[in-house]
Amino acid sequence: MVFNTAINILMVEDNIGDQYLLSELLDASGIVIKNLFSATSLEDALDRLKEPVDIILLDLSLPDSNGIDTFNSIIQNAGKTPVVILSGLTDTRLALDAITLGAQDYLIKGDFDEKLLAKTIRYSIERKRNMEALQESIERYNLVSKATNDMVWDWNVITGEIYRNIDSWNKIFGSNLKEIAPDTQFFIDRIHPEDVEETEIQVKEILDNPEQFIFDVECRVKKDNGSYAYICDLGYILRDKSGKATRVIGATQNITQRKEAESILKTSEERYRYLFNNNPACILVWDLNTHKILEVNDSAIEQYGYSKDEFLSKTVLDLCTHEDHCKIKELAQKARADVFFKVTDTWKHLNKMGEYMFMDTTAHRIEYKGKAVVLYLANNVTEKILLEEKLEEEQLKKQQEITEAVITAQEKERQAIGSELHDNVNQILASSRLYLGLAKRDISQPNSFLDETEFLISSAIAEIRYLSHSLIPPSLDDSELTESLNNIISTVSKASSIKVFADLKRFNENSTSDKLKLGIYRIVQEQFNNILKYSKASIVHLTIAHENGKIVLNIKDNGIGFDKAKKTQGVGLLNIKTRASLFNGTMKVISSPGRGCELLVSFDKHHPVHI
Repeated sequence: MVFNTAINILMVEDNIGDQYLLSELLDASGIVIKNLFSATSLEDALDRLKEPVDIILLDLSLPDSNGIDTFNSIIQNAGKTPVVILSGLTDTRLALDAITLGAQDYLIKGDFDEKLLAKTIRYSIERKRNMEALQESIERYNLVSKATNDMVWDWNVITGEIYRNIDSWNKIFGSNLKEIAPDTQFFIDRIHPEDVEETEIQVKEILDNPEQFIFDVECRVKKDNGSYAYICDLGYILRDKSGKATRVIGATQNITQRKEAESILKTSEERYRYLFNNNPACILVWDLNTHKILEVNDSAIEQYGYSKDEFLSKTVLDLCTHEDHCKIKELAQKARADVFFKVTDTWKHLNKMGEYMFMDTTAHRIEYKGKAVVLYLANNVTEKILLEEKLEEEQLKKQQEITEAVITAQEKERQAIGSELHDNVNQILASSRLYLGLAKRDISQPNSFLDETEFLISSAIAEIRYLSHSLIPPSLDDSELTESLNNIISTVSKASSIKVFADLKRFNENSTSDKLKLGIYRIVQEQFNNILKYSKASIVHLTIAHENGKIVLNIKDNGIGFDKAKKTQGVGLLNIKTRASLFNGTMKVISSPGRGCELLVSFDKHHPVHI
């Protein structure tokens, strides 16, 4: 308040001398007085109060009223006007009782001067206005408290008094209190024993820090039913010029549900963390956009050999081979587009030692710390895959050994049959034809039956000679493969109307083993037999060449072809595939109805031969 503003004063005093002395002191006090009203009785004072005044100077002993009753009558009609008691030495106790009931201050008659009078008036008016403002503030707090579950409070740190909204207190703590003690001990007695010391330390640290203006304390407080509620006291600290806390205004929130939810979440997170860290599978969490590794578990650290800090400085691309980087980026792109993304695959990863590991992985898209990430679960299946590869290799080797034994037995059987046909059966037929010729000399008349018999024997000898030559393998160490192939071509040309065009110039026999040359010979022989039996072809192209470190055999005809989807591979093609596999070769057949047939067999020159 600016005290150079003129004020209205009501002086209630029945003693003329005291009135005069008080008027003199008021004139000398420096207070600007607009009107000074005087009243010598309670009735007169109450009548004067119908007009507004700024302060009342009240003597408790009046002709029509005495003592505390005088004050009660005045205060009931004073409204917001402050009252200062004018007391004699014998009435000091009454003055103190009046202050308890709402008087702002008291002056002992004859014991004050103009300065004290001015100071008391100023203080009383200011204090009354402050109290009125505080009361309005309290009323606002009460209204706010009714609109919320928070309990509004106002703590005078100097006096230790604290105001709390009773309705909100009852709601939070399940109480049915009519009033609350204005001291802090009432609250401290309800704090959980385990929280008392920590809470007191925290409050002291906050209040003692002159730079701290936010009051924020959490603790457990006992409710009337014996259970405890988690509460949060949040407020603003008022400090004097030296930084000392003088007042704290705040609100108490019941945060029990939040704390219980946090406890459940913490328990859940602890379980998740336990399962995460102790999962036997490697678990990696990486960012969909940057591919940066955000989290790993203990199994990943053990399997890959990196420390956690080393992992967190890497991206998932650092764990993969360079050839798989595009696959990882494609995976991330799909995961960004699909919130339910999940895929399983086997990847080749690198550990810290630079060794390859085969990892069976399942990738899920999840939310982690507010962003979309991939959760990678990976199991090291290196030993399993290497064992499977070894078993497969051994099975293939064993199968090739069996196939080799079967084909070797077939070659021996072919040779035996061919030799038997050539050396024995053919000799018998040749002797039969000789004796038949001698018999024809002794017969004077021509006999058509004998002529036919001689023709059939000659045909049988020619056919057996052809069969024996086809069954007995050529001695490729003595003669060239190209020569043997030319013999096949010559035989086919004589036995049919098929024209064969051969390109054998790009084939180097000197760099080819005899066993491989025999395999090529048998494959060509088998395919030409297929062509003669099924193709109805008129032209066949045969090519053998060295191309890019491989030996490539190509036999193409212009026959009727066949539908590969409907026709299963016959014995002839199966034999070709089996022979090719002995030399780690691959076979491909290209055919369709009306478009002929093309056989492609490729052998790796540098691949070890399993025969």
